[in-house]
Amino acid sequence: MESLRYVLASLALGLIAVWASENLFWSAPPDDLTPLMWGFTWVFYSAASACALSAVAWAGIGGWRGVFLGGAILGFVVEGVLVGTMYDGFPLQLVWTPLAWHALITGLAVGGLGRADWPLPRLAVACFGVGVLTGAFALYWPLERAVLPGTWAVVGYIAGIGVVLPLAHGVLDRMGTVPRPAGWVLAVVPVMAAGLWVWQTLGSLNPIRIACPVMIGLTLWAMRKLGDGGRVSFGAPAGVLERSGIMLVPLGMLAVALPGWAYLGGVAVNVPFALATGSLGLGLWLWLLWQAMRAGR
Repeated sequence: MESLRYVLASLALGLIAVWASENLFWSAPPDDLTPLMWGFTWVFYSAASACALSAVAWAGIGGWRGVFLGGAILGFVVEGVLVGTMYDGFPLQLVWTPLAWHALITGLAVGGLGRADWPLPRLAVACFGVGVLTGAFALYWPLERAVLPGTWAVVGYIAGIGVVLPLAHGVLDRMGTVPRPAGWVLAVVPVMAAGLWVWQTLGSLNPIRIACPVMIGLTLWAMRKLGDGGRVSFGAPAGVLERSGIMLVPLGMLAVALPGWAYLGGVAVNVPFALATGSLGLGLWLWLLWQAMRAGR
């Protein structure tokens, strides 16, 4: 039963991750997007989420620290193993996007706010604020894409597919606690990811690739030091209204991006946004490593 719960939790977390790390990041559907392609991307993100889930369960670390560091594991696996963009623009892309987007926005903002046990007005303001900030980032994309899809295509891509967010959080509510299957089950997907990394590294012989296991190793060490090894909760269950509050993220994003594209065109916000989120993501990661070092004394 725990193994099945582990698979279901990975799929639910993969839904949150693929929307926040792909749909929200790119803001508008690619020209060649198909339902099958999005489904395969969900599978890949579910595998990366399984790595993060295994780390959280193994370390027994909950709360915002588990969400953020789990998001960091997700980011390093996605960018360092599945697509390999982590090694471009070294060393800046060790932070952008693994810590600046996957850990900070996908993990802490979208994932964490979706689980937050906050009063509804406070949750609504926070979710809409995340949407506004990511909508501001979306103003950059007209500089990269000469022709963006139409309004309804964007609304469907962001808000339509965004309904997976409350659905996924509802699944986690039903589970209550992070699954703790046998150790070999927790290890299967991470070992496969490690094997893929080794195969890619032997093929490229790029020494920069060692940065990925180093970053993952440091993150796992911090998680173990800051966790207690016990069973972790997914957070207090909430009602449909509270879980639906996360939909204010896509609505806030659309409220900024759509009129911004129409009246401003492309705006070069990518560099300041990356610097701001990168500084915050890296700062939180280093601070948690420092806390782990102090906990080990």
